[in-house]
This record gives sequence, structure tokens and C-alpha cells, in this order.
Amino acid sequence: MRVHSVRLIAAAAVAFAVSSVPAQAQNFFTGSAETIRDRYFRLTGAPVVMFGRDDAPDRTGGAFRLGYGITDAFDVEAKTAFFDGVTLIGGDGQFRVFADDNVLVSVRAGGHQALMSNAPDSTALDLGAELSAWVDRRVELYAGTEFSFEHVHGPGGNDITRAYVVPGARFGLSDRVDLQVEGGVGLNDNSPHYITAGFALHMPTSGASRGPRH
Repeated sequence: MRVHSVRLIAAAAVAFAVSSVPAQAQNFFTGSAETIRDRYFRLTGAPVVMFGRDDAPDRTGGAFRLGYGITDAFDVEAKTAFFDGVTLIGGDGQFRVFADDNVLVSVRAGGHQALMSNAPDSTALDLGAELSAWVDRRVELYAGTEFSFEHVHGPGGNDITRAYVVPGARFGLSDRVDLQVEGGVGLNDNSPHYITAGFALHMPTSGASRGPRH
């Protein structure tokens, strides 16, 4: 009963983060195809450098995620990012659809809202897919595709599609701490390239397995 309650509370917290704040910035720090372990919380934080396109300025900020493993194949995450004049907040769910030896495939769906200080806010639907391969017990390489279908609010609002290829790597520094490095390669003019590197902390709840992840 206690474990079931923790799962419900975690899922409700992420759903509240998505719905309580309305969902022009893209997804950051999407991560690998490996979902969060069952009954674990994961906190991820990293600086982000976003490279402007078409003479737009570069931006430096930070991205954060807090997630919970509902099962070993499904997790939910609240996500946010901060730049000068831009705040992003939202959430998503990730589901593992394939696992074979050292190869994983996952899909994700969610949304975010961008709160702008000097421009109209926007709301986006986020979709993605990731493929991961473990090349060592503590080294995981991954690549994914990410899409954001974004609606800009206001009288002059329009729709924007952002598309990315996202390669990355995750290094297990310990069973509880990872170093994660990734870059987003924008596939259209609406998608600024970005790079980011940061740390992920894995925190088990009562009753969670304490064994090694891989």
C-alpha cells in the first residue's frame, strides 16, 4: 500500500507541474533510452549553451529535470529551463518499447510552455524517440530525434516546428551519480543547436531495488 501511494503521489506531482502552468524554447537534456528505475527519483541539472541562428544571439542558461520510475519501463519527469528572458516549464513521460542485451529503444511524449519576458508566450507538444547502447558497464551512448510542435500566443501568433537529432553519452560515476553530455543538432531554422553537460542523481524510495543498474 505504501509503495502504491508513493507512485500515485509522484505521478500526480509531475502531472500537476505540467497542467498547473500553461505548456518559445525547445526541449533540453532529453537523455538516453534508459528509463528511470522502478521506485527511484532522478534529479538532473546542467548548464546549456544555445547557438542562435539567422543572426539570433547565443544564449547560456540551465536545464533541470525531476523524474520518477513508475515501472522499470515507464517514467514521468517534470522539466524546466532558464535563459535570459525565457523560462520553460513542462513535463513528459518515457516508455521503453524494446530491450535486448545492451540495446534499448524508448519513446516519449509531453509538452512545455515558454514564458517570455519580451515576446509572446508559447505552448508546445513534445515528441521524441531514443536509441541507446551500453559499450561498457558504466558507459552508455545514445542518439534520438526530438520534435516540438509549438503555438505562439497572441494576435500575431503562429505555429513553429522544431526538429533535432540529439547524440549523447552517459557515464556512470557511481551507482547513484551519472555524468551526462549531449548536443542538439537543429534540423531547421527554428531549431538552434545546443550543447549541455551535467549530472544526474538517482535516489531510491523505500522498497526500491538497491542493486546495480546495469
